[in-house]
Amino acid sequence: MNKYYLEVLKFQGFFINLFIFLTLIFPAFGGDTVVKNILPNGVTILFKQTEGEGIIAGSIFIKGGSVEDPEGKKGLTNLTLSLLLKGSKNYSAFEINKVFEDSGGYISTSVGEEYSTIEFALRTQDFEKGMKVLKDMIFNPLFPEDKLKMEKKNIIAQIRAKKEEGFSYAFDQLRKEIYKGTPYQYSPLGKEKDVGSITVKEIKKRWKEVLKGERFVVSFVGDLPYQKAEKFIKNVFSKIKNGSYSFPHFSYEITGKKCKVLKRDGAQTTILVAYDAPTAKEKGYFSMKVLNGIIGSGFTSRLFQELREKKGLAYAVGSFFPTRINMGRFIAYIGTAPNKTEESLEGMINVIKNIEKGINDDEIKVAKEKIIGHFLLEHQTRAKQAWYLGWFETIGLGYQMDKEYPEKINKVSKKDIIDVWKRYIPKGYRCVIVKP
Repeated sequence: MNKYYLEVLKFQGFFINLFIFLTLIFPAFGGDTVVKNILPNGVTILFKQTEGEGIIAGSIFIKGGSVEDPEGKKGLTNLTLSLLLKGSKNYSAFEINKVFEDSGGYISTSVGEEYSTIEFALRTQDFEKGMKVLKDMIFNPLFPEDKLKMEKKNIIAQIRAKKEEGFSYAFDQLRKEIYKGTPYQYSPLGKEKDVGSITVKEIKKRWKEVLKGERFVVSFVGDLPYQKAEKFIKNVFSKIKNGSYSFPHFSYEITGKKCKVLKRDGAQTTILVAYDAPTAKEKGYFSMKVLNGIIGSGFTSRLFQELREKKGLAYAVGSFFPTRINMGRFIAYIGTAPNKTEESLEGMINVIKNIEKGINDDEIKVAKEKIIGHFLLEHQTRAKQAWYLGWFETIGLGYQMDKEYPEKINKVSKKDIIDVWKRYIPKGYRCVIVKP
C-alpha cells in the first residue's frame, strides 16, 4: 500500500470520525421518536417530529413500480405518475407547483422498478394547504390529453438521450443480460414504441390499480407535532380504498461467464460487469454493502487504486450495489480508451477475484466509515429523513432500520465479507462492452 494511499485513508478516516462525533453532539435528526399508524384501509403512516425553522417534508411510497407494466405498455407507470402533476379537478399544473414552491418547497414524482414516489416539502404553516392539493391530485387527477402528448414527447426524448450517453446505454443493455426474461430488463422509462402508444384510458386504469391501501407507505418529517398534523393526513390517506398487496416475485440467477460486445460511436469504451448479490432481506445484504465499499466505492477503493492510480486505465471506475426486493446485483464499471478494452476488463475481473486472497482491517474500517458517513450526511435534510423512513418500511426492513443501519454495517466482520463473496462472486458474471 503506497504512502499516498495511507495518507488518504488517515485523512478520510479523521474527517468521517469528526463528522460522526459532531453529529452525536449536535443531532441533526431532530427527534428519534417515530409514530407509526396503520390506517384501517392498510395505508402505513410514519411521522417524526423535528425542531427547526418550520419545515415539513414527506415521501409517499407506492409499492409496485415499472415491473408491473404490461407487455406492449412499458413506461405506463412512469407516464402515469408524471401526469399526476399536470392538473387535477381543482388545481392546474401551475397551481399545484405554485402551492409548494411559494412555500419554499417542491413537489415531484419518480418511478423505479419496484416502487413509485411522490415527494414534497413546504413550510408547516402551509401543511393543510399542501394536503388539500395532494388529496385532489390523488383522487381527482385529470390526465389531460394535451399534457399526455407533451409528456410522451419528453419521455421519448429522455429515452433517446440515454442511447447517446455511454454509461446509460451500456446499463440498459446490461439489464437485458442480468434480468433476462423478467420485467426488470426494461428501464422504468419504458420502450419508445410503447410510450408512444399509451392512452389516457390506460393511464386511468393504471392509477386505479395503484390506489390500494396496502400499497401506500407515507412518511413525514417536520417541525410539527403529530397531533396537529394527524387530521390533515387522515383526511387524505384514509380515503384510499382498502386493498391488499404483495410484491411480485421474479428470479434469474447469474451463472457462467458471458460477455456481450456492442458497437457505437464515441471516443471511449464502457464496460459493465455484473454478479449475483443478496436482496434487501437476504443474509449477506449488509456484508455486500461493505464489500462494495472495499471494491469500488470512492478513490480509496481497490478498483480506483489498481486500475486508475497504478495502471492509468480508467477515465471513471467503480462499483455499486443497488438495493432490490428481487434479484440483487453487484455491478462494477469502467470507462477506458478503446485500445485498453481487454486489459481493463481483465483488470476489473481480477480486482474482484482477488478478494479471495484476503482483505485487511484498514480496508474494512474505511469502507464502513464511507458508508456510515454518507448515510449520516444524507440525513441532514428532512426530505431525506422522510425518504429513508418510508424506503426502509417499503422494502420490508422496517422503518426502525433507519436507526439500526449504522450498527448493522459496523457489525459486519471480515468473515462475513469473505462469506458473501464466496456465496455469489464465483458463480459467474455477465458483462457488456460498448466500444467504438
